[in-house]
Amino acid sequence: MIPSEKIPEFDRYYSERFTGYIEIEIKTLTPLYIRDTLTEDEYKQKLELENKSKDKKQYTNPDFFSPGGLLRIPGSSLRGMIRTMIEIMSFGKFGFFDDTRLYYRAVGDTSKLGIDYRDKMVDTSNNYFPKFKAGILKAKGANKYEILPSKVLKGTQIYRINFDKRTGIVDGTIDLKLEEFEFKEIYFNPVSPQNHTHYRWDKKSQKEVPYQLYYAKLTSVSLNQDNSHLNRGYIISSGHMDKKHMHWVINEPDDSIAPVEIDEEVIMSYKNDSQRKAPDLLEVLKTKKEVPCFYLINDKGKIVSFGHTGMFRLAYEKTIGDHIPAELKNSNITDIAEAIFGNEKTHAGRVFFEDAYLNGNPEDALLDTAIPKILSGPKPTCFQHYLEQKPENLEAHPKNLAHYNSDNPIRGYKLYWHRSGNNWIETDQENIKKHSTQYTLITPVKAGAIFKGRIRFENLSKVDLGALLFALQLPEGLAHKLGMGKPLGLGSVRITPKLYLSDRKKRYEDLFFEWNGLRDETEKIIDFKKAFEKYVLTSLNENKTSLWEIERIKELKVMLDFQNKPDDEKTEYTDLEEFRKRKILPHPTEVKG
Repeated sequence: MIPSEKIPEFDRYYSERFTGYIEIEIKTLTPLYIRDTLTEDEYKQKLELENKSKDKKQYTNPDFFSPGGLLRIPGSSLRGMIRTMIEIMSFGKFGFFDDTRLYYRAVGDTSKLGIDYRDKMVDTSNNYFPKFKAGILKAKGANKYEILPSKVLKGTQIYRINFDKRTGIVDGTIDLKLEEFEFKEIYFNPVSPQNHTHYRWDKKSQKEVPYQLYYAKLTSVSLNQDNSHLNRGYIISSGHMDKKHMHWVINEPDDSIAPVEIDEEVIMSYKNDSQRKAPDLLEVLKTKKEVPCFYLINDKGKIVSFGHTGMFRLAYEKTIGDHIPAELKNSNITDIAEAIFGNEKTHAGRVFFEDAYLNGNPEDALLDTAIPKILSGPKPTCFQHYLEQKPENLEAHPKNLAHYNSDNPIRGYKLYWHRSGNNWIETDQENIKKHSTQYTLITPVKAGAIFKGRIRFENLSKVDLGALLFALQLPEGLAHKLGMGKPLGLGSVRITPKLYLSDRKKRYEDLFFEWNGLRDETEKIIDFKKAFEKYVLTSLNENKTSLWEIERIKELKVMLDFQNKPDDEKTEYTDLEEFRKRKILPHPTEVKG
């Protein structure tokens, strides 16, 4: 990481520092869309829809961002984009990231991830007997939860029982149909674990082959206690999948064992698991006093993960932040981006982005309202894209991919390829009808629209101002990305800056010195940019004439190249089948080549 120059005092101006503004013209190269805000009535309608059902489509405004009826690009959007560019170009800290703990489930995965998952969850040396535990989850208070461990009877807390997928009837039981996730208090007689023969499809031999699983299997449960069903417990339906043919049964809590409290960090991680499709047990607890669950403990007896089914989603040992090198998170060192934009603790920012307003008639600039193709959110669990992979590991085995339990560093910033912007509208009406809640309406501005705005700055050094201008004024043929729908080709823009500087000394000596505005110093932009380049190259001890010759910035240049962008086919969104293959995300120069 390259540190910044010394931060100036904020109660004085310096003759060797610069104050003024940058006028920017933003030209859209492809359609651009930034969603408008909601009116008070629209916001109420949105809340009503959300309260009725999470499955229903939430109300959104399809208009382009236009508070007061004036089309504009918000300064906040520009600020975020330019800050990211400066962080990359100045080899700065990894500015903003969600230091969350991700979850995974890899029951049948043959990669290293699957091996690690099974090693944690089951005893592979004993025909996959569970290492995970069973118990009853209860709420203790605000954001506090505990699990009451189940009894261990005949060597196990956990049993399995067959059910008919078509009728939902459980073996030895009359009328016990269970929904996709449902649990009931039942009675049974415990049995000891033993080996059971199962079959799986073998791709190589193209036939089913037998394998052994070690578990306790029940043949009968009852809703009432009798001589054949003495022990109390719970039957749990974890989901009616096509190949699933067994339910879980667990013993009642053991009163002789103290409850195990779940650490708050584990609870927060569970709540933040946005990829979970399974039932949220904490939500279920809002209507139930207790919920049967399964959990895993570490060597210290602490609960590390819990879930609604035996092979539940498991938390990675490391958070996203653990994969970011320590120097890129060092709060004691100020980098160039932080020196310019400020932080919450030590100093305020010295650059201010105003909204950029449309130059022209809105009716001429807007496209018709349309439905874009579905875009899913970021998938950080896709570790082959988000983590650096070591070639030597993959040479040993192609599925030996590093995941979030590894020490491999994060790959870097997420940027999007420039695309033609000609193929973003969804035309498949059947898809729209079938997945209506996943689609939205948008009204973008056309390619060729012009927006004009201003960036004010105070007390920037020559290097700081050079960094800002270097990020704004890209070489010929390169362009920025803004707004929504970037993977579809929306949001490619070209920024042209003009520099205006204030002479602070003369301004206070002569009342009318800047009466007609600041001096146009646009011709000096190149000098400021060179000062920034020299500072970075010297800090890196690189003997280059241009920052664009550094390997890291070469990769960035390929991503920003609008004039020579790859064909759209090369940068299509990865489909589900490709995700399953876990192909490593190539470097930009590899795609371009």
